[in-house]
Amino acid sequence: MRILITGASGQLGSYLRDEWLSQGSDEITGWCHRPGADRPGPASSPVDLTDDRAVEEALREADPEVVIHLAAMSAADAVRRDPELGRAVNVLATERIARWCGERDRRLIFASTDMVFDGERGGYREQDPACPILEYGRTKAEAERAVLAIPHGVVARISLLYGPSRSGRESFFDRAIAALRRGESQTFFEDEFRTPLHYAIASRALAGLATTDFAGIIHLGGPERVSRFELMTRVAHRLGLDQGLVRGNRRADVAAAEPRPADLSLDTTRLAQVLPLLDRPTIEGSLEISNG
Repeated sequence: MRILITGASGQLGSYLRDEWLSQGSDEITGWCHRPGADRPGPASSPVDLTDDRAVEEALREADPEVVIHLAAMSAADAVRRDPELGRAVNVLATERIARWCGERDRRLIFASTDMVFDGERGGYREQDPACPILEYGRTKAEAERAVLAIPHGVVARISLLYGPSRSGRESFFDRAIAALRRGESQTFFEDEFRTPLHYAIASRALAGLATTDFAGIIHLGGPERVSRFELMTRVAHRLGLDQGLVRGNRRADVAAAEPRPADLSLDTTRLAQVLPLLDRPTIEGSLEISNG
């Protein structure tokens, strides 16, 4: 099977690329915004998602049977500051890829986000209407419609991801753990809830979805609803770090240009039904996964 991974040098893309390579049976093409770190396996090619011709030519050259579209402008503040670029990358490029896949009867798996919801109640199901309050979430919700309009389109709404980086670039998780190891306190919200998922488990879920005939919306999250504070407290404990360095605060304590959704936890019943063999361990269990 010919697989195209956009955003292949990113945090999740690096895990997904490793997941496919470990299976050893697929022809993988990777796109990236800029060349990634020098790692084993096929290199990723830079493709500008805002360049219509470049995208069309790269799709024609790869001729994928399955596209897993991870590439995005994913920093909410960056999308707020430059909504035109955010829409070009997150919406227009996704529409272009979806159109190409639809015209050729190809499968498209689109990485969306729990931020398509407003966070007012949590426990969101796939059938709940999108109601984003962040500009980033609005771009993702708009892009979802293009994916759902094609026969083999999958919208995978992904919760907060954590785990050590495999991309060659530090993640927020890496920086927080490094600071705790140095004895520096770190502060996390006590009143902001998600269903966090380790990068490795998310990549296995996406790879699994590529081999099914499922189409539509599916929520990818972990088995536990926790605050960011609880997540990092448990991570610190599991790694043998000083839990006292993990401090809590509240969303009202931090001024923000856009409101922060309070509870974006996802109901993942459908995920368990579609991928019944996918193991989603607790936070502590997920940390047993090798960091590669």
